[in-house]
Amino acid sequence: MDRLTLASLVLIVLSTLYSLHRLPAAGNRCSALLETGWWADHKALLWQPQGCTLKQYKSKDIQQCLGTTTALFVGDSAVRSKFYALARAIDPKFVPPTEKAHQDMDVAWPDSHNTDDGNNHDTSTAAPAARFLWDPYLNRSDTLDMLANDAQRPLPVALAGTGLWYLRNRNAGSGGIEAWRAAIGRLAGNTNVYVSPIPQVVPALLSPERRETLDPEAIRLMNEYMASQPAQLQVFESWDRMAQSMLPAETQDGLHYSDRLEDRAVNVLLNRACNMETVAAHAPFRTTCCIAYPRPPWMVVGAALLTCGGLAALLAARMRGGLSVAGLPAVATLRQMAAFGAILLLMYVCDRTPVFDKLQKHFVAWEFWLLAGATLAVGVATWQKNPGSNGGGGGGGGFLGRQQTDEWKGWMQLLILVYHMLNASTVAGIYNPVRVLVAMYLFMTGFGHCVFFCKKADFGLRRLTAVLLRTNVLAVALAYVMGTSYMDYYFAPLSSAWFLVVWLTMRVAPQTNRSRLVWIKIIASAAICKAANDWLHLWPFALLQRVFGVAWSQREWEFRFGTDIFIVYVGMAAAVVMMQHGAQLQAHPRWPQIRRWAVLASVAGLLWYAAFELTRADKFAYNAWHPYVSPIPVLAFVVLRNSSAYLRDRSSSAFKFVGLISLELFIAQFHLFLAADTKAVLVLSDSRLWWIVNLAPVGVVFFGMCQLLANASSAICAWLVAVRSDAKQTVPPASATGAMIPMAELSRPTAQQQQSLDVQPQANSAGSGSEHTAVNIDADNGGNNNGQQIQIPAVLDRLASNPPIAARLFDNLAARWAVGLFLLSVVNRLY
Repeated sequence: MDRLTLASLVLIVLSTLYSLHRLPAAGNRCSALLETGWWADHKALLWQPQGCTLKQYKSKDIQQCLGTTTALFVGDSAVRSKFYALARAIDPKFVPPTEKAHQDMDVAWPDSHNTDDGNNHDTSTAAPAARFLWDPYLNRSDTLDMLANDAQRPLPVALAGTGLWYLRNRNAGSGGIEAWRAAIGRLAGNTNVYVSPIPQVVPALLSPERRETLDPEAIRLMNEYMASQPAQLQVFESWDRMAQSMLPAETQDGLHYSDRLEDRAVNVLLNRACNMETVAAHAPFRTTCCIAYPRPPWMVVGAALLTCGGLAALLAARMRGGLSVAGLPAVATLRQMAAFGAILLLMYVCDRTPVFDKLQKHFVAWEFWLLAGATLAVGVATWQKNPGSNGGGGGGGGFLGRQQTDEWKGWMQLLILVYHMLNASTVAGIYNPVRVLVAMYLFMTGFGHCVFFCKKADFGLRRLTAVLLRTNVLAVALAYVMGTSYMDYYFAPLSSAWFLVVWLTMRVAPQTNRSRLVWIKIIASAAICKAANDWLHLWPFALLQRVFGVAWSQREWEFRFGTDIFIVYVGMAAAVVMMQHGAQLQAHPRWPQIRRWAVLASVAGLLWYAAFELTRADKFAYNAWHPYVSPIPVLAFVVLRNSSAYLRDRSSSAFKFVGLISLELFIAQFHLFLAADTKAVLVLSDSRLWWIVNLAPVGVVFFGMCQLLANASSAICAWLVAVRSDAKQTVPPASATGAMIPMAELSRPTAQQQQSLDVQPQANSAGSGSEHTAVNIDADNGGNNNGQQIQIPAVLDRLASNPPIAARLFDNLAARWAVGLFLLSVVNRLY
């Protein structure tokens, strides 16, 4: 166990114990709305309750909460201000009366002329949406009757408040503080009515008459008196906290607050009163304040039993030497399966239970640039020479070699994490370049797979299965465990779809892959995909729902697929140019001049792109241009990163580490680094100090678990793809002169493929009598291997595509595909 894994496990245990210790007894965080909170963003007035996220209530949400009832507000001018805020939420066109409103008021639903509001009750004769009763002393008989009736038939929203008039008129017969306590006592015990604290005042802004009677110290003591009775009074202490740091900026007369501050306060009230009614009791949970988390579904229970029971028992039996049954996973594989299941359960606990705090995301410019700068500093600090580098771009450091692409994926993934954590998608100037980062991933998809298929000509089912499984195993598992859609983890289906496009493009007429005719295939494939996505809408989502019971959004898919519809082909084109003309270009006498002009053009392209994306009206206007302009910064980066042997021979070890687990980081961030499916921030320590004491432990846990997920996913995929051990014996080993290469990389070229690859049979120099073919292969990921000749046994079959007759049914990958798809369709319809 390495240090990162050990540290992450220790932090998980400590964080869980700490969170359980601080978890409210009810577990629903309703008390946080009444008692705690702070301004996460003073400029935008973003209120953050302790450990949970708020719902922003609109008119339809309020209507769903109230049904046929009426929201009741009773009290003085402070309560009336809250009533006005609710009226604005119900009807954005609401305008308060201009005259002094010491009178009762009603507010109707904005669609009261309709006969059906969508909630199965008639609104044409319905009660008003909200009612305000002017009763500054809380002593009207009808007020007391309503409050008494509310105790028996609770209203969803009922707010009362008093105190100002008792202070203002304490020398004029109001009875002062003692009478106020008696009025408050009439509310005691009725926990269905929420109590408004007495508003804090700014003496310097008060009128002379109010300044003489409204004593800030008296108000503080009165509020403390109400807060001291939490079992009797549901007092919104959080409103008092809201005003503390926003005065005097949010008041004009020193007593009544601004509309936007009152709007925030009433939204907290609606979250406390209505979330149980309006927030769906199923994942994903965008709102986590005052909700009842549902019980784990049977899929999660089954995963827990399988991980903690079945796999653990099987692992123990295998370790003791028992259960030597063919086809069962080895001990090492069982350990990886158990780790995979345990991490899925951890993500469920983090994001689908109230154990850990969740915070609302918001963009703060200095935080974003600080973290982006820290990412760059980490890369610079770990910049070093590639192992085995000879100073000429070798050692895995060739054009887009493995060292370079891992580093590339690493720094992009770190920036995407910062982007998601700080909600930078709201800033078009940041959103647009991040779209380019996604395009860069897809560029590498087109480049890497095109190079592989051109050089290895392995189009077999084994290769297809291995890539698709490795890309999707985590996303598919999370979709079932977390109750989300597979499409939510959009990079997995997007990468899979483009892999299939590249595979099919190169699979058709493979003899043309190393000739100029390959350009016709690439152009035709691009035209077909463009037509299918934008004009023909040929995606078979309706068929998938009918056959397999999956419901995917075709509109969302067409946006994701279409936004980067050309960049994969740009990657394929770059791969073809490199393989067909790379050596000739470098041998050209004007190559130094060409390289200098390419560098200058790349710098100019980056500057032009920056100016272009910053001058778009918004991110939606930019999206229309993105498919056509994104290749410019992508190709510019490729040229600059490979502009010298010095740059090709060096890379950042930290970025390479992140790049190796970038797939897991991209998918697992939804529930382990972030929360609420990326809509909130996960907190493992104190949510108030998340920036100081939470970012580091969450980061350690996240990267440690993703490293385990990467290892576990690879082990699971290898076990699922592997053929039976005795079936492998039908494949003869390579001779002494043949290099041993991974089984997943092998294939038997057909006669046409041999001709197109310029493959010539040669005798075995070792004299073993077996026939071999020599193929000039550089490197799997487009690197330079100095023209090394790798010997591939010509007698190898197509692995899983054409298994031996003696193999059992499930040693055939085609049969496994059929059984797997059948099981998925059954599970989808049950789940």
